[in-house]
Amino acid sequence: MQIDLTGKIALITGGGSGIGRACAHTLAAAGAFVVAVDINEAGAQQTISQIGAGLAVACDLADPAAVTALRDRVLAETGGVDILVNCAGLISYRKGINAVSVDEWDLLLDVNLRGTFLVCQAFIDSMKERRDGSIVTFSSLAARVGGIEVGIHYAASKAALIGLTRTLAKEGGPYGITVNAVAPGVILTDPVKQQVGDHEDAYTATIPLQRLGQPQDVANVVLFLASPLSSYITGVVLDINGGMYMG
Repeated sequence: MQIDLTGKIALITGGGSGIGRACAHTLAAAGAFVVAVDINEAGAQQTISQIGAGLAVACDLADPAAVTALRDRVLAETGGVDILVNCAGLISYRKGINAVSVDEWDLLLDVNLRGTFLVCQAFIDSMKERRDGSIVTFSSLAARVGGIEVGIHYAASKAALIGLTRTLAKEGGPYGITVNAVAPGVILTDPVKQQVGDHEDAYTATIPLQRLGQPQDVANVVLFLASPLSSYITGVVLDINGGMYMG
């Protein structure tokens, strides 16, 4: 069965690189009109240029006023959003609670947690009016097992997103809106590549499927959650980690 998202508007935060860019390409290939949102405007524009059509918008998710402006522009130019993929986020590698400053804690939670909250809040009413839609939030393996190499603030933000997802799923359900989360493991984005360095074999040895993940592995699951194939699934967390965590 081929997934057809023709006529759907898909907004993807963090769409300027990595997993967000892979999601943008994948949803566009299925027929969706993609709105790529990123604090890096050049990255978002490059994503849309690669796709060949769509809308690139710069937005700092830590700024509530910027998210409001994002909502106003997207609704004015597209009429509404059917698929909302909250991929944008910061990652920080820290060991020990004392390695995290208050300022870094606040910044990371402002982007990862509050940013996702603000984007969902900005678009949920228009999605309710359409009485259809899919929201995907991004948790992490760190939320499932506790951060090891990533900082405690990153793990905490990603764990909190699971609660946000399940609560919003209850609110959106009566309006036909599904809300689910994905929890990627070790996925080879640029920050992860820098952390893995020349120790890829050591990481791979901990994964039952014996390979590190690719952004496309996550994008494929997002496509499923954004499609009619998952219309009776809501409030769940899908783990994408090659078997590192089996919950």
